[in-house]
Amino acid sequence: MSGDDQVATYVHDVAVALLPELPDLGSGTAAYIFERVPEFARQEVSEVALAACQANSAALLDALMRGITIDAMAPSEEVIRTTRDLAKAISLDTLVSGYQVGIAYWCSRWTRAVERYCDRAGVPVALRVTDYGTTFLLSWLQMITNRLSVAYRDEAERLSREWSMARTEEARRILASDDVDITTASRRLGYDLTRHHVALVVVRDGSNQAPLEATARELAGTISGSRPLTLLVDSDTLWCWIPTNTEARATPVREGVTCGQGRPGRGLDGFRLSHRQALEAVRVARLAGRGFPAVTHFSDIELTALCSHEPAALSQFVTSVLGALADPSPHNRLLRETLRSFYAENCNYRATAARLLLHHNTIRYRLAKAEEALGRGILDRRLETEIALHLEAQLGTHTNDADE
Repeated sequence: MSGDDQVATYVHDVAVALLPELPDLGSGTAAYIFERVPEFARQEVSEVALAACQANSAALLDALMRGITIDAMAPSEEVIRTTRDLAKAISLDTLVSGYQVGIAYWCSRWTRAVERYCDRAGVPVALRVTDYGTTFLLSWLQMITNRLSVAYRDEAERLSREWSMARTEEARRILASDDVDITTASRRLGYDLTRHHVALVVVRDGSNQAPLEATARELAGTISGSRPLTLLVDSDTLWCWIPTNTEARATPVREGVTCGQGRPGRGLDGFRLSHRQALEAVRVARLAGRGFPAVTHFSDIELTALCSHEPAALSQFVTSVLGALADPSPHNRLLRETLRSFYAENCNYRATAARLLLHHNTIRYRLAKAEEALGRGILDRRLETEIALHLEAQLGTHTNDADE
């Protein structure tokens, strides 16, 4: 029998001799780890840790009995399952530390077993059997820690997705239901619902692949330094609430992203209302097409939001009130701008001229042309005319019906 065959035989024999000790190997490994890595001894972790020690001990002993090579080593399904269970309760660094301590315990048990069961093999053979076992155990440690990193990452990502989905469903319930316990809901969301909030709704188009959550946090950071609540609703839509009472406005941070911002509100009612306002801001921004900035503030489009739920009726209203003045030519655009400024300055010619940095005679000329286009005096039907001018400035004469 060659030396390698002799070593393989003794490795098999020692592993077989250890088989009756398997339960003690598992529990002994666990106790050794609990003593040196206290995180494993916690009540919510210890039972799973013991199961993992037993699963790993069984897998190790089986591999040593069957002479599995290092290249062919692979953790069993039970080892993977118990590792995933541990990943729910402790950090990856702690998990790796536990495996390192556990393998040290196994190396000690293997060395003592070789001394006990290889007494007739001679010192050189016994040393080689010891070396084979410890090398195998250290290789197992390297393999399992590599697999641990992958398994831990996969489990962490799965838990993160589940947590995100659970929080999103909780937010939907809060937004839709009147029967909400604010303390319980705050705990489930991980967000204090009793405070003031400013809501954002962030939507990206297909050309922008930047992570939505990072984009939302950047936007929130332009309003407040407080940590926001961010909820991914679908692949291209994210809801965000910023715990602040500031009237500050979010400023654009990326191309290809549309953001709606609501007003600040307090408690559950404020949480809901600011969110509805942010949704309306996004809706109006999409209706307006390219004419809107990347961040649309509800305070700027409240009237437009109120009037734009029937785009065809809105377009008809604007054209019927403005008449020829609604024509999108550059000349008419100047006339509309002048008339809007005239109304904003309480129909004062000189104040309008100062506002637009023009001579007051130029203002009078433009307003006379506006009257011709309207087909009536500029003070006739002033309320309807102001509203129509505002809507035209926000959305244009023709809205994007196809987008609705």
